[in-house]
Amino acid sequence: MANGNNNNGLYFIVGGIVVVVALLFWFMSGDPDMADGDTTNVTVEGTADGAADAAEDAADAAGDAAADAADAAGDAADAAGDAATQPAPAN
Repeated sequence: MANGNNNNGLYFIVGGIVVVVALLFWFMSGDPDMADGDTTNVTVEGTADGAADAAEDAADAAGDAAADAADAAGDAADAAGDAATQPAPAN
């Protein structure tokens, strides 16, 4: 065996630099149309009725949820009142 220097670390570093330079070149030489500053305009058309219907549906759902919560709270209060009026079991 020869008693020479092991340059694996140097080869690894040089290979990394080559990869970075290749990636930079690839990004820099990308699509030239993108560099023109052209803009794309997108028009979204919808009806005001659709938004109003969605808002009305959301309001109805919120009202229904509030009514259900109030009913549940009333039922819980009735159950608590009934439990409070029950005599305690004898030991």
